[in-house]
Amino acid sequence: MAVDAKTIQIYLPDGEPRGLRIAEITTRLVQAIQLPRTKLERFFNRQESQQIGLYFLFGDREDSIKPLVYIGQTEDLVARLKNHHANKEFWRSTVAIVSRTQSFTQAHLRYLEWLSIRSTIDAGRYALDNGNEGGKPYVPEPMEADVLDAFETAGILLTTLGFPVFDPPVRQSDAKVIKHFYCKGPHGDGKGALVEDGFVVFANSLVRRHPVPSAKQFVPWLDKLRESGVLLPINDDQCRLTQDFVANSPSYAAALPLARHANGWQEWIDAEGNTLHDIYRAETEGE
Repeated sequence: MAVDAKTIQIYLPDGEPRGLRIAEITTRLVQAIQLPRTKLERFFNRQESQQIGLYFLFGDREDSIKPLVYIGQTEDLVARLKNHHANKEFWRSTVAIVSRTQSFTQAHLRYLEWLSIRSTIDAGRYALDNGNEGGKPYVPEPMEADVLDAFETAGILLTTLGFPVFDPPVRQSDAKVIKHFYCKGPHGDGKGALVEDGFVVFANSLVRRHPVPSAKQFVPWLDKLRESGVLLPINDDQCRLTQDFVANSPSYAAALPLARHANGWQEWIDAEGNTLHDIYRAETEGE
């Protein structure tokens, strides 16, 4: 199914690309305001901060293999963000989702928060700093339609701003047509695909549990993957990948099942025996 074209406006109030950014789809009512933690006071001086809204805190933590996000909703963005600034260390950037017409209610926000947490868990790109998602809040059917529309817009704006928190590594619409590649070695058997933001190694791929002697630097990485539940040991020699894992390059992805240094462009091979290089690089190099 074709995706409709959209016009997205990103306004820089201070003219700084890495400062405060206000994004909106020009025909919709939802705004996403993104700012680094260092610009909180600048945001607090704007009228958007006086609204109720949904918000996301983005950052990293040493014990997490994935980027980290905290999702919340509040009637007082200023007070809540000040509290998180004082009490949460991991985050570097925040995105607030508000209504341009100030039409959000607490019922809208509770449903948006629940839906955002559930969708983040389902997508699996980010580790969640929240607890569990809780129960689904009740909203009347007409309000649910409004919330779902706002949620769709929020997801598009978040991804546009660089935070694809609701996007699975492989979209359902692409799952049947995406080209699969395979990477095999002693105790390793990976299956994956090249995607927009890297290379995804699919869940249930088998990973060599112990790196080769020349690749001992992979030990802390594999240990962290096991500790975070991304890898599940199944015997003395192998682990199973419990979820899709997005690597930032094919070589990084190949290092997972093989537990050694690898040239992913040569190690990933399709069902016909063609390498990733043959499919995606060779034609370009010949021009």
